[in-house]
Amino acid sequence: MLGILVLRLRTERGGHYSMFPGKLLHGALFRCIAAYDPAFASELHARKTKPFTIGFFQRTGRSATAVLRAQELNEPHYAEGEKLLLRLTALDENVLAALLRIPLGTVLAAGQLSFLVEEILADGRENTGVIAEEELIAAALSAEDAQKIRVSFRSPTVFRVDKDDCAVPRPALIFASLADKWTWQELPFAVDKDIVRMVAAKLIPLDWRGAGVRIRQSERKTIPGFTGTFAFSIERLSAEEREIILLLAQFAPFCGVGRLTAQGFGETTVALG
Repeated sequence: MLGILVLRLRTERGGHYSMFPGKLLHGALFRCIAAYDPAFASELHARKTKPFTIGFFQRTGRSATAVLRAQELNEPHYAEGEKLLLRLTALDENVLAALLRIPLGTVLAAGQLSFLVEEILADGRENTGVIAEEELIAAALSAEDAQKIRVSFRSPTVFRVDKDDCAVPRPALIFASLADKWTWQELPFAVDKDIVRMVAAKLIPLDWRGAGVRIRQSERKTIPGFTGTFAFSIERLSAEEREIILLLAQFAPFCGVGRLTAQGFGETTVALG
């Protein structure tokens, strides 16, 4: 089972961050999982790839597709009592169970700030929900009328190319990343990364709205990233190629794109048109 959840939060102890809070949110989420199942949390901690993603705080009333700039990502300020949304995804049934069972009233301590969990959404509101892998595949195969894919990266996104970070939203990088994540999760229907890369190179860029950012991970370390919305036409693809791209596109909201998706990077939503 795959799941997209949103935590409705109330800022209990406000203040501001001096760097991107993804690592702090990662630690807060792990404490929730450990409280539910300490043995599973220990096993999960040892895994190289984590079967969950963490997004970035969304202020209530603000569009989820708004392009976030460097200052808002690196130095966000939240006032006491402010309402926020935090999007989480699970690619493992045990992780999904742990997240769904976070007790209401739990305080997520992330650095000097803390946030009270008021509600957990997984019922369709705020684009949440739980789906079986087979249902995801069936949905991709049934999207016969789709002519374009619009991919929105709400949190900073970056790829690893050889030994370097690359913050360029090229289709081949986006879909090769998704192919990796599909394979790592050992999901049904084998996906060949090399074929995916070649197919993605045929996508036609239509329009984009985004920004390049430098993300401050510590006082001494920054890494590049990008945010924004990018649309691609799939008209040039064969029927088989369309199936592969649509499958990975519909997987993207669950797994995120690029690296560090368990630390606030690569939060992704997709719309077909």
